[in-house]
Amino acid sequence: MPGRPRKSLQGDLVANEPSGFRLFYDRRKPRVVTADPWAFLSHLAATRLDKRHEDIANAYIAQGNDFFEAAQNPRFHSRPLLYYYAFLNVVKAALLIRKLPLPPLARHGISDPRANSRQRLRFAGQTVSIQRAAADHSEIFPELLRMLGYRGTLPRSFRVVDLLRVVPSIHRTFTQVMASPPIFAPVRRFELRYRRGSVWLRMRMTRTAKDVRTAPVRAQTRGIDNAIAAIARDVRECGIAAVLTMRGYHFYLVDTPPGLFMPHLAAMYGAIFYLGSITRYKPDVFDKIISGKQSWVVEEFLASLPTQFLYGLASELAGVDVVRPYAAAS
Repeated sequence: MPGRPRKSLQGDLVANEPSGFRLFYDRRKPRVVTADPWAFLSHLAATRLDKRHEDIANAYIAQGNDFFEAAQNPRFHSRPLLYYYAFLNVVKAALLIRKLPLPPLARHGISDPRANSRQRLRFAGQTVSIQRAAADHSEIFPELLRMLGYRGTLPRSFRVVDLLRVVPSIHRTFTQVMASPPIFAPVRRFELRYRRGSVWLRMRMTRTAKDVRTAPVRAQTRGIDNAIAAIARDVRECGIAAVLTMRGYHFYLVDTPPGLFMPHLAAMYGAIFYLGSITRYKPDVFDKIISGKQSWVVEEFLASLPTQFLYGLASELAGVDVVRPYAAAS
């Protein structure tokens, strides 16, 4: 687990530094550069699934893309609902690509509880309820959480503001609007080092602070990828999030109590579910939210969500950074 070493170990930098190992990693391979993540998802379906399941996954991808395109130019008030159904479909495809046997009549696995419908709206008190994973894998959101490495207990509830708090692409806006302290610590550089059969990771945080280093993992030459994968799992369990920028992904350690931590892709999904639900069933509540003090946070979230979620999920499935062409040189 990460800690501050008493004595610095130098070691040699691991050759062929893996792309995306901080969060998206299964083995060392080149990053994926694509201007069309939907086509890349279809490529994954074609290369990993049999013909029957490929057809099902592609049907979800095509329907998700339709909702996604419809969300680009409608009235602002309809965007959350369209984006939610876009990502519901793409998550179903992702679970199939991961070889999960989804039943035909899968459910959301997340709900907008009745307690949210109060006469006086308090955005800070709005929650979502997450169901327990079903034996037949019919609850979608718990399966997404499991795929992203979430280890918390279910069922449980999260405040919507706590979901938005762990979305890195809007965090600066969130801290200003909600008068909340920052919880993301940027990592300037990751260095995988190797010495005498052991591999470890050095994270350089700032120019003045001491580096953070993981415990060494034993690795013979042929097993170095397994050692790197073990380190990636350790870092991920400590809480790490990513933002796709014009220079590739920027990574952040997340400083939040374990009970409030959720993988940032799952937090995006949970937040857009809530916004989509009130858009559909309680449009007057959505009007109040976007006219209140949190309107900037919500608008920023809806503006950044599409690219961040889609490329992030593609990276998760690929086990490597999936970036846009102009983000190829990081």
